[in-house]
Amino acid sequence: ENLEKATKLIKEAANERKAHIVVLPEMFNCPYDTGVMADYSEEENGETARVLSSLAKDLGIYIIGGSIPEKYNGSIYNTSLIFDNFGKKIGRHRKIHLFDVDIKNGIRFKESDVLSPGNEITVVQTMYCKMGIAICYDMRFPELMRSMVLKGAELIIVPAAFNMTTGPAHWDTLLKIRALDNQVYFV
Repeated sequence: ENLEKATKLIKEAANERKAHIVVLPEMFNCPYDTGVMADYSEEENGETARVLSSLAKDLGIYIIGGSIPEKYNGSIYNTSLIFDNFGKKIGRHRKIHLFDVDIKNGIRFKESDVLSPGNEITVVQTMYCKMGIAICYDMRFPELMRSMVLKGAELIIVPAAFNMTTGPAHWDTLLKIRALDNQVYFV
């Protein structure tokens, strides 16, 4: 159902709004719930990847695939797949910094209960510019953003699913700081 909705919205963005790049949200193909991520996990070239690749090719657009739970070598990663306007996968980012939080009388959420951290800095070349890809909580770490800029990124894309408790403290403020620190654009 989520993949069908994403397909509809991607087509709308490309056809009606003339988008050249579409960015999906973090864990867009499943509930953002560590209790079910393993059930929804797919191989890197699974159904979600095939759908996104086909859409990118058919519509002639770049797709930053938000993220999905990806199965690889017995582990599950929070992974963003990046497709060029010909449908070719040009990159993959596995979230490096997992979001583990336990706020007294508030939210408790531990991605590390299910997910494994990635360990690679992701910068891809597009026809527009070099783009860095991070996922959500990764933006909290200035060294990662700086490393992307040093690898040539002019734009950094950060699919995220921040909640209303921690989101306002991270998203708006930190993106502005990272942009100013590195003289780079953020989406």
